[in-house]
Amino acid sequence: MENVKRAMKMTQKAMESLSQKNTVLDYLAWRGDLTLAQDPFNEVDALLLCIFSYIDYRRIQQLCSWNIRDALPIGEVCDRLTEQDEQLGLSQMAYIPVMRLAATTRRFAGVRMFAFENELNEQQELQFAAMGYLLPDGTVFAAYRGTDTSFVGWKEDFNLSFLESVPAQQYATAYAECMALLCPDRPLRIGGHSKGGNLAAWAAMRLAEDLQPRLLAAYNNDGPGFSEDMGQDAGYQQVRHKLHTFVPASSIVGVLLHHEQSYAVVDSTNRGIWQHEPLSWCVTGGRFTRVEKRSAVGQLSDEVLQDWLANMDNETRRGLTEAIFEVISQKGKLKSLDELQEGPAGAIALLKAYNAAGEEQRHTIAMTMENLAREVRADLRAAAWKQLKKMLGLTEKSER
Repeated sequence: MENVKRAMKMTQKAMESLSQKNTVLDYLAWRGDLTLAQDPFNEVDALLLCIFSYIDYRRIQQLCSWNIRDALPIGEVCDRLTEQDEQLGLSQMAYIPVMRLAATTRRFAGVRMFAFENELNEQQELQFAAMGYLLPDGTVFAAYRGTDTSFVGWKEDFNLSFLESVPAQQYATAYAECMALLCPDRPLRIGGHSKGGNLAAWAAMRLAEDLQPRLLAAYNNDGPGFSEDMGQDAGYQQVRHKLHTFVPASSIVGVLLHHEQSYAVVDSTNRGIWQHEPLSWCVTGGRFTRVEKRSAVGQLSDEVLQDWLANMDNETRRGLTEAIFEVISQKGKLKSLDELQEGPAGAIALLKAYNAAGEEQRHTIAMTMENLAREVRADLRAAAWKQLKKMLGLTEKSER
């Protein structure tokens, strides 16, 4: 209950502090009276549906039905939600009030929800959740949830760096295909936030060839990319014009791995890594507010992370992943971030787990963190020198 109250308080505080810039909350207040017939579906609508996929719908059994006749109006779903159903993502913001606000608008009131899926399998290292939406414009939208607080979900994210594919990507493709087959008269859109964005892009590229013409768009909202050779992939070439990728100026999550297609850089009311929170994204009309380039922090994180990853082959990345999760899960005893103690007690527990790990695991973590620190130092020195030259008005010619 205290966590819910804290989340609600943070959400209210954020809403009160966003007066200088318009966000998705302002979008609902100012443009919610426009139906999809009056103003066609856009990228902000897609983000909102992706945000709602984080909410925990497991208590509403009817939502698990794949029968379109069982689809529930969004307002009725909101009526059934309680505080215990609040979102399962990493954000501290409350998402149920946002969904309730959307349900009161003409734009979203006609949305119906169905086909909720929620899979967590420790053996398969799988964390997957998705929600289907029947929209008043005659389309269907599949929204994939991002990473939750489970260690399984986090490990699957790490696995993206060295595996050709992860189980959630396979589930995402199957989910999109089932959605298209169940709604043969409806064009399809798919999207997600964080890891959910990666799943949407992957599903778009792997969608069955006979279903590809039905796909209108796939939205990757600050989700990781793929390996650098993805640009040569036939599936990617077929749908590249339908992929829409958005990252905030100081994004870290969304620039992990490689985005073959160009992405739009989005303004945010937050700073640093907290720009990953979708409720902080700025909106102008029916579009996200673009900025010309990534922030200095964002560009520096790009360089550090890309250089760091480039120095590790797949086996090294696999070894690091296994070592890290051996430690933070205390050899499998803990299942989620929620089980980690906060404050000094949590730090002490992690230190004890690290000391109790095998010599090989400790060596892998220590060496990798040393390499990361080296990359950070090098990039910080380069950035500082670049800034100093700029302040002094030095150019290459003047230096000579």
